[in-house]
Amino acid sequence: MAEKVKFSVSLDVELGKALREYAEAGDEQISAVVSQALADFLDRRRAIREGREAMVEYQEAHGMFTEEEQAAARARVADLMGWEEGQARSA
Repeated sequence: MAEKVKFSVSLDVELGKALREYAEAGDEQISAVVSQALADFLDRRRAIREGREAMVEYQEAHGMFTEEEQAAARARVADLMGWEEGQARSA
């Protein structure tokens, strides 16, 4: 079994209720649900950070992205994420 570390966190009441209901519905421990959610969150944030760093490196080597390249990138991301046209998501 992996070593564990204990944290104390505060959640909004509604989020806490939703977490408890989700865990109970799946017959899971709250800590397991939180651990998986946090791992997923950190993986996404790490990928975003690495992507941003790669863009900076690319632009340092090849110059700033053109408006056309930026528009194409936004469209590609929207397609990959299944977003509606013009829908934006923050990281």
